[in-house]
Amino acid sequence: MLRGRGADFSAALQALITFTNSSTWRERVLVESDFPLAGDMPAFLLLNQLIYRTTARPTDMADAIGTGRSNVSKIVRRLEAAGLVGRMPDPEDGRQSVIGLTAAGREAAERISAVNSAVYGPLFAAWSDEDFDRLESLVVRLVTSLDDRLDHAVERTAGVRLPRPAQVNHGS
Repeated sequence: MLRGRGADFSAALQALITFTNSSTWRERVLVESDFPLAGDMPAFLLLNQLIYRTTARPTDMADAIGTGRSNVSKIVRRLEAAGLVGRMPDPEDGRQSVIGLTAAGREAAERISAVNSAVYGPLFAAWSDEDFDRLESLVVRLVTSLDDRLDHAVERTAGVRLPRPAQVNHGS
């Protein structure tokens, strides 16, 4: 916790992270998005990761979704059987494979994104462009700074390429 400065920020950030990672929220999005593998939270989480990653090695998914590497293989097989993902050779290492979304997987991903947009969109509709741009800049700055401090662990775990400081508009 930040002492004497930002206690409200720390509590709010912790609340946001806890809520968005809660089983209550995840299950709500799974149901409202009509995820094809009803009740299969590990498959839902893996598909969510592919929304941001495009493709990924199955072994890279273990940390991202909080499971073991052998379990990821089982999850990928369920997603393949449902026609949501496919395997292809890894362009960086032909000895390995990567998984990516199929057309049906992209449709499921769009429904997941739509559920999130339906919640967050109205919240930000009342914000001025300046307020939203400032929030966006500060959040990107926060996450990029954390990623730099942790030797890019955020990028590796989340699978999101973060802009580096020269690319980030920090605003005034």
